[in-house]
Amino acid sequence: MKKDTAAAPGGKKKENIHEGHRRRMYEKAEKIGYENLPEHELLEIMLYSVIRQGNTNPIAHNLIDKFGSLYGVLMADAGELKKVKGVGERTADFLHCMPKFMKAAAKSRHFNSKGKKSDAEILDELREYVLSQYLDAVYEQMHVLYLDPSLRVIKLKNVAEGSLNYLAFDKAKIVREAVLCGAAYVILSHNHPSGIAFPSEADRRVTGSVESALGEADIKLLDHIIYAGDEYYSFREANIL
Repeated sequence: MKKDTAAAPGGKKKENIHEGHRRRMYEKAEKIGYENLPEHELLEIMLYSVIRQGNTNPIAHNLIDKFGSLYGVLMADAGELKKVKGVGERTADFLHCMPKFMKAAAKSRHFNSKGKKSDAEILDELREYVLSQYLDAVYEQMHVLYLDPSLRVIKLKNVAEGSLNYLAFDKAKIVREAVLCGAAYVILSHNHPSGIAFPSEADRRVTGSVESALGEADIKLLDHIIYAGDEYYSFREANIL
């Protein structure tokens, strides 16, 4: 088994140097915000969790160089990650599973949140929850969120997977599922791997068609959300629904 290591010669004295560097990196991240760190520094800090001693900066650079970005690293196959110098099985598994951890955290946030919220707050929370489903998506996907009259989640279902710029789905199945699970509301969503979170004419036609079909079953389409990386387009917020 390939070891996860970033150790350098020098023994205990060298390790203490790296420990001080790690503390300074944490302090920097807390001061300016983790999201404002250069990607290689953020990845360097992430690697502290699995590489307990030594300098993880070169490994972070190697990973970014190979996969192009932090996102590329987290989307990479574990086998490909292990080909990078300094990355062993434990580190590869940790990085590969990170998007899945984020999905679980988003789900936990929604289902375990406390206190009374407005409908707008609930819908914002649901939008972030659905976003988590696309964190590791390479091709277009469509997810449907089925909600009860109180906007509680009945189920979230992946109903279609396509290519980089094409997605086909069965509208009748979406409506049938909504009826069978007793949904009062539906939120439709899909992603644009192109990185442009703006609806095409086909997206607009699909939205109107699904809205009409659900309406015939007395079910309301609350929103259709298009995700592209960290950006999104909401038909509800655009006052189209």
